[in-house]
Amino acid sequence: MTRIEDALRETGRTAVLLSALFFGCIPHAPAQPANFALEAPPQPASAKPYVADSRPTDGRNLALAFGKMDADLDPPRPFLIWALGSSYTARLGAGDELIGLLQKRFGETKPILYRRMVGNSVPWQYLRGWARHLVIPDQPDVVIIYTIGKPDNLDKLLTELRENTTADIIVPSIHWRQRGKPNWGKSENAPDQDVAALRKVCAKHGVEFVENRAEWAAYLKANNLKIEDLLSDAVHQSPFGAHIVNQNIARHFHAPDEFNYDPLEREHRLTEEEGGFERLGNGFNVSFVGNRLDIIAWTRPDGGKLAVTIDGDPAEEADAFFMTYIEPARTNFQERRSPARDQSPHGVTLGVNIVPQTWTLTMLDDDGNFELTGSVTDKDGRGNAFKEFVSDSGQILMDPAEWRRAERNKRGDQWSWNVVRSALAEVDLLGGRTEKVRITIAANLPNGEHQVELAPIGSGEIQVEAFDVFTPPLK
Repeated sequence: MTRIEDALRETGRTAVLLSALFFGCIPHAPAQPANFALEAPPQPASAKPYVADSRPTDGRNLALAFGKMDADLDPPRPFLIWALGSSYTARLGAGDELIGLLQKRFGETKPILYRRMVGNSVPWQYLRGWARHLVIPDQPDVVIIYTIGKPDNLDKLLTELRENTTADIIVPSIHWRQRGKPNWGKSENAPDQDVAALRKVCAKHGVEFVENRAEWAAYLKANNLKIEDLLSDAVHQSPFGAHIVNQNIARHFHAPDEFNYDPLEREHRLTEEEGGFERLGNGFNVSFVGNRLDIIAWTRPDGGKLAVTIDGDPAEEADAFFMTYIEPARTNFQERRSPARDQSPHGVTLGVNIVPQTWTLTMLDDDGNFELTGSVTDKDGRGNAFKEFVSDSGQILMDPAEWRRAERNKRGDQWSWNVVRSALAEVDLLGGRTEKVRITIAANLPNGEHQVELAPIGSGEIQVEAFDVFTPPLK
């Protein structure tokens, strides 16, 4: 089980990056030498070390991820991994081992960031909300999902990620636990995971499926071990068991015999030389298909600004929004073994006529009744946690399937989140020094055809190299 402080630290980092995304340059962490110990935890007595060499088929669905890891990103930035899941994901650590394994493969100075959001026994059903509020706004390079649940809920989660990001996705099958003993030697399934169904959902979405369960079993058999030998209790991986899972994930960051998709269909760069955009004096006109556009340019002491128009309207009117994490109040009631975040609405959906603002949801009693209030809209309706809800203004929709353990909520419990427009009104290229930067002009636009016009403000120097286009595979 992870502690709530760990999760809050992770969401705090995300808030910093989101602020930069909405209002200016994305900060780039400088490359630092690796300082992660790659020494494996002790294996069980008489067992051999675990070695997970890459195979020709590993990485077929990681074309973008491999390309980014294998080359220097321009301009430099950290490779971003997001991990979502339950305590099983928490047991994989805060990314230290996986980062170390990847740096061993791609260079010890390769900058890699690892963020995670985990909860107690959280299934795929509730990760969809966390993906919407945390992962999608961060626009990561890779998403790792390690937990259990119903296959149709994984399908919904993967659909949402595929509709809104270009990230490669990795889903391992669950490790062997004591509850799976009746299936040992008879079935690849766990009592709570149909591996064939999981494999099918991953194939549908072009997700990199890690045969973690089969690989775990093969190691147990080869070393005459019992299931308990790789567990720290009845269900959780021991440190060495977690090491096996991290190794199984890392082996997929590999150049396979062939990739299953063309990465340029999801992310590609537009240059003036290739006719990717039109220069209009000191301004620019960019036509693209996708949901996100970044500018690659230089900030300068004599730099200028560009006013942004999207599809004929000022960018401050663009239909593009992100939501921040639904933060439980510190005073919320919580069960002894259930952190406040695990008895909360994990996600809401945006409706129509969106106005950027802070939303607060307050429980009116102990029976699931609540009131929703916006900092601009004011009181926007009452509902019940166990029923579908549409706010009076139509801006906020709630699905009870994304509200976890609402029966534990008490009168006075509160949650707050922000809705922010994910498009810049102006691109500011004025800086203290000449520096190449990446600035996201707009993200989370409707995934389709767009035209962005950038008009100079004043007479400052404008130096632009290219634009990067992001096109999620599902529309």
